[in-house]
Amino acid sequence: MRKPFILLSLFCGTTALAQAQSAIPAGTISLGGSIGYSSHTDKFEDQVAGNTYTSELTNSQFRFSPSVGYFIADNLALGLSLGYTAASSKTTNTGPGSTSPNSLDAQTTLRVGPYAQYYKMLSDQFGVLGTLGVGYQSSFTPNRAGSSNNVIETKASGFYSALTPGVVFFPVPKFGISASIGFLGYDRVSVKRSNDSDGESQTSSNFGASFGFDQLMFGGTYYFGR
Repeated sequence: MRKPFILLSLFCGTTALAQAQSAIPAGTISLGGSIGYSSHTDKFEDQVAGNTYTSELTNSQFRFSPSVGYFIADNLALGLSLGYTAASSKTTNTGPGSTSPNSLDAQTTLRVGPYAQYYKMLSDQFGVLGTLGVGYQSSFTPNRAGSSNNVIETKASGFYSALTPGVVFFPVPKFGISASIGFLGYDRVSVKRSNDSDGESQTSSNFGASFGFDQLMFGGTYYFGR
């Protein structure tokens, strides 16, 4: 009877020790950030009066988000993050009488707010994590009115919330490399356009999931005190 009990005790003790070693302890400070870039081109072709006309639309997006956090409990951190996103589009036409490429300044979005982040370590080096962030955002978008050169400026500001799942890998105990491919989010903003004659803003809200390789972001974080 004693032998199975001893083996069970050793197994439980080994499991608890492994979990303790892989945990990120309370009091740890994290400092890092994530970055992402995507670009996609769609090509269209048409035949008119024996002439071939092609049009290429390229959409690009750059994202950068630094953050700092403090672990209030094992594997649970609270912190502050900043976010910057720049999205641009460019249209290139080829064929008789085609004009030069048509592009505008990038749409930019700034975000700032607190976050809560929980880690579930599956081993000493690998784990999954979830990040819940809320805060304030502001964006600026230039749009061309039809085929004219008139540009309509759209400004929006309000709050956001987002839940982002991801994975993390620790090549060394104090440094982690993370990756994510999207989020589940909700935002509510006040929108104002430069061509609105009454000068009043409108309220817009959005809720949904955005997952895919165009949302891929990589991060690097240093953990002080781990």
